[in-house]
Amino acid sequence: MKYFLLFYTFLFIFSCEKKEQVFEKPVNQETKTKLENLNILTNNSIEIDSTGILAFPLSIGETIERSSLESSFKFEKESSFWNIIFYNTTTGEKHLLSKQKMLISNYETDYSYDSSNKTVNQMDTSSKKFIFYNIITDDYDGNKKLNFEDPTYLFLTDKEGKNLKQISPKNLNIINWKIISKTRKIIFNAQNDSNKNKKFDDTDDVITLEYDLESQKPPVVIFDKNFKNSLIKNFKNNWNQNN
Repeated sequence: MKYFLLFYTFLFIFSCEKKEQVFEKPVNQETKTKLENLNILTNNSIEIDSTGILAFPLSIGETIERSSLESSFKFEKESSFWNIIFYNTTTGEKHLLSKQKMLISNYETDYSYDSSNKTVNQMDTSSKKFIFYNIITDDYDGNKKLNFEDPTYLFLTDKEGKNLKQISPKNLNIINWKIISKTRKIIFNAQNDSNKNKKFDDTDDVITLEYDLESQKPPVVIFDKNFKNSLIKNFKNNWNQNN
């Protein structure tokens, strides 16, 4: 009987130790060192419309090879940023644009432009209350990192970099956008992954939407399916091979 007790006692201790080993998460010292040694660059800044508020776009320095970083820090363009610091030189207040994981490809503080023809349009006083951003926030293709294969969304904030708001629909990839100063509306074209292959390319449908800066209600589709069908019908009637 004594031997059986010793055997079960030993078995119980060994089982507990094994469970502890299973649930113990090993520390990756190499990854920890890489993250601790990150050089976050704050050497560039821009003043927002002579307000005394500075925007510091954040990127990662070259002290660590980018190829060796975790996927969270793998950026595909040198011009992209992972966040922006806003600093009020009057009050001393500072804050990040957002605490969420994101990839910022562009931001506009004074002007809007139609990227399809590179024309620049000065915004009216009402429109200049905002800063506009092209930001990637969703891992749409499921590769566990943010890159330029994922949809780019259009965001805005006030001139202090606060109240970040996404104004383009989820899962639509922004192609270009411009502000119509007279009506204070934004017109933008976006790709829909119409073939559901988790990619945005020339085979996908393009949707044109309108966003009202005054009401800030969800954007509306300008050319719906019925209207597009009427265009196709008109084209076929006028450009039929027999005509």
